[in-house]
Amino acid sequence: MSTTTHLTARAYWLPLSALFGVTISVVAMTDPPWSVIMVAAFLLFVVIQGIHYGQIGREIQGKLATAGPGVGILGAVFGGAAVLVRSTPVAFWAGPVLGLITFAGTYLYLQRFGRFYRRSSETTS
Repeated sequence: MSTTTHLTARAYWLPLSALFGVTISVVAMTDPPWSVIMVAAFLLFVVIQGIHYGQIGREIQGKLATAGPGVGILGAVFGGAAVLVRSTPVAFWAGPVLGLITFAGTYLYLQRFGRFYRRSSETTS
């Protein structure tokens, strides 16, 4: 992976991981409808970010720019922890801590195992 592609991949994974951490924190600390709104906003951001960085498009049919099933498992574990913490007395301090751990864990995981597809303009230069 070239340096430019590596920096672009980092710029792709960092905001996704950060917003996932914030989403987990909000889900842990709030009840519906705010937690549902935050999850919907995160999903919309994922789609917009994927389109912006060329990770969703005609060239990448049938493939997603993810880290395979590992990222889904990671997301399920953190999401489940957020749901378990919600509505407990520790939610207001455990939610942000869980969000921070989620952000760091997801970012490090995606940096190591995440797939990032170069745009066709990057491959020609």
